Parts: sequence; C-alpha cells; structure tokens
Amino acid sequence: MLKINNKSNPLVSILIANYNNKKRLKRSIKSCLNQNYKNIEVIVFDDCSTDGSQDLIKKIKKIKKIFNKKKKHISYLDSMNAYLKMFKISRGKFIFLLDSDDFFSSKKIS
Repeated sequence: MLKINNKSNPLVSILIANYNNKKRLKRSIKSCLNQNYKNIEVIVFDDCSTDGSQDLIKKIKKIKKIFNKKKKHISYLDSMNAYLKMFKISRGKFIFLLDSDDFFSSKKIS
C-alpha cells in the first residue's frame, strides 16, 4: 500500500474515464472530493456520453473536465485515449485511476 507523507503534502491526481455511466458517476466523483487527504485534483474525461453524463459533469465545479468530440468505437482505444489526455494535463506527483462505475473509500489516498 502506498503511504503518502502528509508533511510534504504532494498533489495527487485522480483520473476518471466515463462513458454513459451517469447513474454511478456522481458517487464516483463525490468519493474523490470527500477524501480525507485534501491536496487532490480530480480530472473527468467523458467519451461522448448520450445518457446525460455530460450535463452532470458540467455542474460539478471542483473538477477538471475533458469532453471527447469524436468516439472511435473501439473500447480499449477509447479508454487509452481518455487516460492519455487526462495524464497530459494532470499535475499530481501521484496518479490514481478510477473507473466511473466505482468509488474510493474516504481514506484511499492517504
């Protein structure tokens, strides 16, 4: 298990790739924002969702957002594209990946 030294307080990036997962996405993002370790950035990549996910993402102010304009329709390439784009704009010393249908416990980062 990765133990982060809270005295140095490094920035942690949490990357969430989403496609049509509105029902679980809010819980996923909320679990990141409610971490007991506070020096985080949350980046969400939406891959052309048609279920209202984009509207939900736009309403959440404390996250960075990326909206894909053109879907490739090859699932592993879509996921790879999402994580590469998020990785490029992330600033964290440590990076966590989270699927949009999953969530973190409040102590996951610490």
